[in-house]
This record gives sequence, C-alpha cells and structure tokens, in this order.
Amino acid sequence: APDRRRRGLDNVPKPCVDKGIRRLDLTALKKYKRHFGLRTAPTSSNKEDLQVAVIRHFATMLRVDEGRTERSFMKLVASQRVHN
Repeated sequence: APDRRRRGLDNVPKPCVDKGIRRLDLTALKKYKRHFGLRTAPTSSNKEDLQVAVIRHFATMLRVDEGRTERSFMKLVASQRVHN
C-alpha cells in the first residue's frame, strides 16, 4: 500500500500551498472534498488520498488565462477613466 500511495503522489503538482494542505486534518479535507464535489475512488478516504485530490484540485484552480486577465484589467481601467 505505501508504494501505491507514493506513486499517486509522484504526479501531484507542487504549488506553494502544498505544505499548507498537507497540514489539514482529515475532517477539513473531507469538508473540502464535499464542498467542491471532488470525485475520488470510494475507498480513498484516507488522509493521503484526500490530500492528493485536494492538491490537484487546488492546482487546477490556480491556472489563469493571462491574456484574458490582462484584457479584463485594461477594460476595467478604461471604464474607470470614463467615470472619473
């Protein structure tokens, strides 16, 4: 079983929040899973499996379309100039 868990962790993104997520207790991880509707294997209720799922989910949430963000920002700045 430890080998299986280790393999699962090899493909996990390592964002800077990784350490913070690893400090969460099992109850917090389960609440995160339930709130965001994360799908995990029915047998993956142990802490390591939930950490992997939460880290992957959080990493996907951090992806940003930079071009879209810049356009939105420029549009906001332009609209504020018109109103001032």
